[in-house]
Amino acid sequence: MTYIVYADVLFVYHVLIQLALLFMIQTILGHTIRIFRTLSWSILMAALSTGIFLITISRCTLYYIIYATSYFFMTYFFTKSCRLHTSMLVTGVVVLACCIWFAGMMQIFYIRNGYALHNPWFYMCCTISVLTCRIGRRIYDRKQQSKHTYQVALIFPGAKICAHAFVDTGNRLLNPYTGKPAIIINYRLLKNCLPEQSYENLEQYHRTGKFPYLQINGTGNLHFFPIPYHTIGNRFSMMPAIMVPELLYEKEQTRFLSVTAGISRDVFLGNQYEVLLHEKLQPMKEEPA
Repeated sequence: MTYIVYADVLFVYHVLIQLALLFMIQTILGHTIRIFRTLSWSILMAALSTGIFLITISRCTLYYIIYATSYFFMTYFFTKSCRLHTSMLVTGVVVLACCIWFAGMMQIFYIRNGYALHNPWFYMCCTISVLTCRIGRRIYDRKQQSKHTYQVALIFPGAKICAHAFVDTGNRLLNPYTGKPAIIINYRLLKNCLPEQSYENLEQYHRTGKFPYLQINGTGNLHFFPIPYHTIGNRFSMMPAIMVPELLYEKEQTRFLSVTAGISRDVFLGNQYEVLLHEKLQPMKEEPA
């Protein structure tokens, strides 16, 4: 039996499958889906898959071995390059499970209809799989978010600032001078703790990203100092910080003394929270006073 294979059509099929696979993997792992980056990798991997098919077109077994191996490792390296704190084992298991899921669907459609790649129901099943993962991930995130939400108070001499806080497991901020974990607060929380001119300097920091240490220090009761931090994209920078004399979890009545607080000029999680807590500064991990 003779088959006519159009390389351009096969390439498009591979792009569609790869997009669905990467969307599904990123959703399960909780990664932010960046459309352009995901599409670029899908095109690259589709080109690789099509090339492997054309080179090994007369050797079916060799094609499946090379195709499956390269597909797994390319998908794995794409996922690890997102730079999130996901263990190698978890990433590998998720990638392998999703690859097996899509391969299984292709095999089922092939056995039932004699073809899969140009069967619209196959792509419908791929879409349903991705949507199911998106819904499941959203439910999971909401449950996790409710477990990591607290009402806290930042207590200064003569002032108490109440705030809605969230434990950010991705927060790795440390005070380099003490080695202790730090929280991150939105600069607007300090409005009532600073003179008007000092708060204007904070507004300038919000607009420009440049913090005027010389102008702001000495004008109030707070002393600002720089601490280093890394973004998710591994970009290094400096962030202004202060020492909070006391961090109080109001419901749990747990206190942490002399806590470092980095000052952010950005909002947190759609402006839902004013404070991002460190996972080592939680009620169940109370520091000795």
